[in-house]
Amino acid sequence: MRLLTVLAVALSFLGAAPVTAQATVERLWFECSEGEPDQLGALCADAALALQALHGGIGLQMTAGGALPASPSTVGHRIEGSPRIIIDVGGTWATFRHPDLSLSGVQATISDRRSSLVGARLTTVVGVFDGFSPLPALGGILAVDAVGNLQLVRSPASPGLPRSAIGWGGGVRVGILRESFLLPGVTVSGLYHGASELQFGTIGETGALAVLEPAMTSARVIVGKDLWPLGVSAGVGWDWYRGNGRIEARLSNPTGPEPINAITGLRPLSMNRRYLFGGANFTFLITQIAAEVAWAREGSPIVDLEGTGSFRPGGTELQGALTFRVIY
Repeated sequence: MRLLTVLAVALSFLGAAPVTAQATVERLWFECSEGEPDQLGALCADAALALQALHGGIGLQMTAGGALPASPSTVGHRIEGSPRIIIDVGGTWATFRHPDLSLSGVQATISDRRSSLVGARLTTVVGVFDGFSPLPALGGILAVDAVGNLQLVRSPASPGLPRSAIGWGGGVRVGILRESFLLPGVTVSGLYHGASELQFGTIGETGALAVLEPAMTSARVIVGKDLWPLGVSAGVGWDWYRGNGRIEARLSNPTGPEPINAITGLRPLSMNRRYLFGGANFTFLITQIAAEVAWAREGSPIVDLEGTGSFRPGGTELQGALTFRVIY
């Protein structure tokens, strides 16, 4: 109980930590617009702000649920030398606010909107090391699981652009304490995620486009207890969003037959986020249904970058996962 109290205090402190600002996005805008705050410059700003928002939203979707949603203990072994294996399949989702680039080129001033990203994920977890057990009720110390997953990553709807990309990930879970009759389970995990290119926006005679090649690293601490057949858990997560991005803007030219184009090269992106999460699982024989929801506070707006609309980065977003797993 004391461990749960300490964790709750730590989570309340960490939950308000903001996202690190993306100075690279401002540099992309300058490269696209050549520093001019004209109509083309405003479209470049829309694309740059959308890229930052998309980076955060896709990051939330890809890291939703962590290594194994609502699972506070490592997998371990059935018997010595025979590891347990978990096959976990389900969906992930995240919300994020962004400039509505689907309207760029259609409306002179585009509005901001909140979109929900929904994807699918298949995860395999294998117990590599069962850990140490110095006492009968104290086990799973430094136990290790190997984790691998495949994801279907979805971006917001954009006319004429593909919406889906394939994501992948891998990492480890390390046990601090395996759950017992008296004690909760405590596990830390670290995963790397990558995905193929995602595009967002519209690029006709006039429009703006954001292109993202995402990469994320996530770490989590989770603590939980089974209240058979229902288990509850909570924890804190840290995400480091990386990858590369570029933007495009196009403006119809009233004095010539060809539109004015502005395209940047791929530039490295960087964003950090902390969040709180809670979950529950329901066990039936060798199967579980697990659900998890996370609350993420976003911050560090780019105060000097203004697009054609009212969008500014910041606000609170949600992520979650709902999965079904079989434990062998």
